[in-house]
Amino acid sequence: MPSSIRVEFSPIRELFKVPVIRCQTLLVSTIDLWPLTLTGQDTEYGRCLDWLDQQERERAARFLRQQDRERYVLAHGGLRFILGLYLGLDPARIEFGSTATGKPTLAGLRPENAALTFNLSHAHGNAMVAVAQGRDVGVDLEMIREDVEALKLAERFFSEREHLLLQSTASESRNWEFFHYWVAKEAVLKAEGVGLASLQACEIDWSKGSDRDGVPVRLAGQSQVPWVVKTLDCGPGWVGAVAAQGSDWIINPCNPCAAATAKD
Repeated sequence: MPSSIRVEFSPIRELFKVPVIRCQTLLVSTIDLWPLTLTGQDTEYGRCLDWLDQQERERAARFLRQQDRERYVLAHGGLRFILGLYLGLDPARIEFGSTATGKPTLAGLRPENAALTFNLSHAHGNAMVAVAQGRDVGVDLEMIREDVEALKLAERFFSEREHLLLQSTASESRNWEFFHYWVAKEAVLKAEGVGLASLQACEIDWSKGSDRDGVPVRLAGQSQVPWVVKTLDCGPGWVGAVAAQGSDWIINPCNPCAAATAKD
């Protein structure tokens, strides 16, 4: 079976070296993925905070831990900066809306940009932003932890078949396998714009595909075009996944250092 798609996290300060202009045309067949490390100096934090709207600032202020607040500001400021690269807009001018189910969307776009979609995931100091054209996209990132009760959570949130497969997994690799399933299911549900309550209705069958090339997802009330999920090798102790409709797409891991030096 082909391995997962390899991605490497770049410090967010490298991202801000990229000129805020439209850096490239995003093809319908490509999903750009920006993996970032959410550590920055006061300068990066201040820039990101200035870009946030009032609602984002109020949400940031509600975090009790300073580290959580800083990571939220850097993640959402980084998201605005990345979207500005595709839209040709200053990060502070980007407007967000939401679907009926609460999934964040872009608002106030010019007609030529109306098909741009995105999704953000951040956890424990790392983040990933997925950007797509003309299709909904979801991304999830998790740090593999040994302090979770994998079998109990699988019994509650996974399908019966997935739970049985996890039970048969060797104990030393069970938590990795649990998070392997978890990020795939979360990415699909985030792409679809529904909540965790639908986790059990989202079934991943790795025998039907591969981590790299994608696995069709079985959903209750399956939409006409099936969801496909691809998992990511995010380095030791991490796992991620990207989901979108159809199988005619590839993941392009973006490197801020390369983008900063690329010619227009």
